[in-house]
Amino acid sequence: MKPPKSWTKTTEPSSYDQIYKFLEHSLNECLSFIDEIENEYYQDTSTSVNIKPKLQTARRPQSVNTLIAWSGPLNELRNARLLSDIRNGKTARDLLTEARTGNFGDSISDECVNLLKNILDKTNDQLHSKMPLLANKIAECMNLMEQYFLSFYDIDNIQEVVQKRRNDRPPDEYVETAYTYEKARWTHIFQVNKSIKILSEMQQRAEDTRGIVMSSLSKECQELAVRCDCTSLSYIFALPECYIEARRAIQALRTWLSEDSKYTSFIQTSLKVLDEKFADEKKNFEFAKAHLSHVEHRADSFQTQLNKAEQENELNAKKFEELEERLDTKEREYLSKRLTSEVYEDQLKKMLQAAEEPDAVDNHLSIERFQQEIKQFARELPKLKAQMETIKGRIAFFKQRKEELAAMRTEHKRLAQEAQVALEEKILRENEFNRVANCRDVIRNIYRCRSTNDLPQKIFYSLPIRSRRSGEADNDDLSKAIRLVAKSIGRDWTRLYWQLPFHPARGQEEISKDIEYIDDKYHRGDVHQAQAADSLNKWRRFHTRAVLDDLIQALRKVRRQDVVQTIERRILKPKISINDIHEDVDPRKKEIEDLNRKLNHLFDKIKTGAITTHDTYSYSTIGIAPLRPVRRHRTLATH
Repeated sequence: MKPPKSWTKTTEPSSYDQIYKFLEHSLNECLSFIDEIENEYYQDTSTSVNIKPKLQTARRPQSVNTLIAWSGPLNELRNARLLSDIRNGKTARDLLTEARTGNFGDSISDECVNLLKNILDKTNDQLHSKMPLLANKIAECMNLMEQYFLSFYDIDNIQEVVQKRRNDRPPDEYVETAYTYEKARWTHIFQVNKSIKILSEMQQRAEDTRGIVMSSLSKECQELAVRCDCTSLSYIFALPECYIEARRAIQALRTWLSEDSKYTSFIQTSLKVLDEKFADEKKNFEFAKAHLSHVEHRADSFQTQLNKAEQENELNAKKFEELEERLDTKEREYLSKRLTSEVYEDQLKKMLQAAEEPDAVDNHLSIERFQQEIKQFARELPKLKAQMETIKGRIAFFKQRKEELAAMRTEHKRLAQEAQVALEEKILRENEFNRVANCRDVIRNIYRCRSTNDLPQKIFYSLPIRSRRSGEADNDDLSKAIRLVAKSIGRDWTRLYWQLPFHPARGQEEISKDIEYIDDKYHRGDVHQAQAADSLNKWRRFHTRAVLDDLIQALRKVRRQDVVQTIERRILKPKISINDIHEDVDPRKKEIEDLNRKLNHLFDKIKTGAITTHDTYSYSTIGIAPLRPVRRHRTLATH
């Protein structure tokens, strides 16, 4: 396999490996540059005045050995002037001026003065020439990484989360890799920007009246100052603070570089896990759905049976009441006839016994009638008993059906609960399946973007352009101007594209390829407008410092003053007029005019003598202030 070709920023990268090697080389150059200027600050400054530490050892860093050597002479010089601290360049220059004029006498050696002078010269030289160069180099590396090292995962309010101004919402465990990288990416950006800001502002801090305060420096610098007995020499730590912050920024970029090189493989691993999880959750969801369908079918079938049983129970309830009434009637009738039959039998026995006596009365007719009645009861009572048993059997059947209905109702409730549980299980499985599916789509899209070989050429440059300033909408002045220029530039879009600036620098070969590609891309419609819009958006994408003034200057170079005037008339002048309107409608303006008119009227009365000896008051926004008494014979001087 052939190694990837080396890449320069004047061409588009064809793979991530090219960007990695370029950035690794650039960061190594930055570190070498820091080592070089740091060695120049510590070693050259001490060598030029021949000051060495008394107890120099190879175990201690060069910075510690050098600062220990400096602490004695510089503290001696500071104590001679009775200063609590040397914080800025002005204090150092004042000390040198007094040393030259001989205010210190012979108490201060020339080595002390020369050492302070060399430190002052080195500090000014590096802060004015070396540190801006280093800050720009680090910023270029960060811009390049910010441009190409994308997570393709968005986090709401990520800047406020990183700055700890908003609580961090925990991500889904399946996209934690993308979330962690995106959060780390923004953390590195903020860290590097913070370090670059310190490098850029150190020149002003070193010359500011307040100067460099030891407590405002990094923890490393403070520990170094304590170790070297330089806590009252804050100024000499201006450059060491820059070295520390620059190395911190480079370390953050190196960490980011390492994380980005592993990001794709981590995403691939997450995608494999999600594919397996997706298959499992799909099976679980299908099983839960089938189980729910089966339970619902059973519940529906049982519901149909229960409805029939309920309808049957409504009919049986009326029959049950009728049967109970009939049974009660039959039981009373049976009891009455049985008791009557028993009475007749007793009476018949008595009559038969009386007939056997010699002097008995002839009552055979009564005996026959009783015998017939008893026979009739003997025939009717079994029939009544059989009817009662039949009615009791029907009543028992209805009671059994009622008990069966209660059991069916209990079973129906159980089936309904089972269906509810199955539904909840199905919803849970469905939600989990959808969750895994969504996370799988997110990770798959990230992996598709990251694993594409031509990602830098096609993926990044096809992303929508977002404003680089936080809180600024896409409808900013530059976006409006681009749309306006695209409508008006016509065939001159190619000449304009050649004159537009690029940062990082873009080679003529790449610019020519851009024009050729855009020219071949469009064949229908308003070709020139589409080509101009595409070229200007491409320029805005490539030019990391694109502003409206760059576009206006390029238009002037191609002699399209008409387009410049249109931009000024439609975009720039309306903003000026809006500001003028806001100034004209200042709510305090009328109040101030009324107050001035009253004061002028008051002074006119004083001049004419209408007001004699009393206190006159001046009205202002902070209250009423009394003036001196004005007497009639004293005239006011006119101004």
